[in-house]
Amino acid sequence: MPHDFTNELTVFVITVGAPSFDECRRRIAAQDCRFRTVVVDRVAPMSRALQRMIDQCETPFFVQVDEDMLLEQFAVRSLYERMIASPSETAILTCHLFDVHAERLIYGIKIYRHAIVKEYPYRNVEACEFDQIRRFRKDGFLDARIPIEDPRRRSSHTLGVHDAFWTPRAIYERYATLERKRRRHTPERPTTMAEWVKDHAAVFLDRFLESGSKLDFYALMGVIAGSVAPLDARGNEKDYREYARLPGFEHANRFLDEAAKRAGGSSDS
Repeated sequence: MPHDFTNELTVFVITVGAPSFDECRRRIAAQDCRFRTVVVDRVAPMSRALQRMIDQCETPFFVQVDEDMLLEQFAVRSLYERMIASPSETAILTCHLFDVHAERLIYGIKIYRHAIVKEYPYRNVEACEFDQIRRFRKDGFLDARIPIEDPRRRSSHTLGVHDAFWTPRAIYERYATLERKRRRHTPERPTTMAEWVKDHAAVFLDRFLESGSKLDFYALMGVIAGSVAPLDARGNEKDYREYARLPGFEHANRFLDEAAKRAGGSSDS
């Protein structure tokens, strides 16, 4: 019989309708334990979607699964067992996922202790998750992260993969956002754990020059867009309803189309 955590644990699946959603749900249904499942469907901005988890949770713990997270069968059980073995002051515990496109481990899948985080509602600011973490850490609560020993190698702490379903627009937005957060990041006011993004731009360039990969081109253009974005305002959390108006994305489209025409090829690779 699978472990039954239905009185203890809720899994929230956050979706904006990405292609990976169906596979994400299939992986959740295949977990080796039982729990409650709630879909947070097309709620924006991201801070509001995250707050929906806190507001709707009726169990002591909850797990956040973004639709681009494809979990191993043991992932939810592993998170729960790690959390209940952690100090009672642990508000959030985060494990790794293997990012298919970046070809490295990233921090991603999280479990929350509801009694703590409900006292620290999300605010509509960029990097709202780190904003929440700063506030509860000041009060003595813990943000626990399983260390990444080798970012290129999966381990027993790797609980799934991060998205094999990228679109050009989605991957551009991702890296523009990550690079802007990286530039804003300081040890005193952290905004991201993805400090590897700047160095990874060279990887995207090399791969694009070698294979002509469209996704690597848009990932690189996203990093560049994030590197020149203004930082003079704190900004709000990301909103999928604005993805159709991403600064610089249409310019990148035109550049790639024109370059392909000059080369006598196609930008569809």
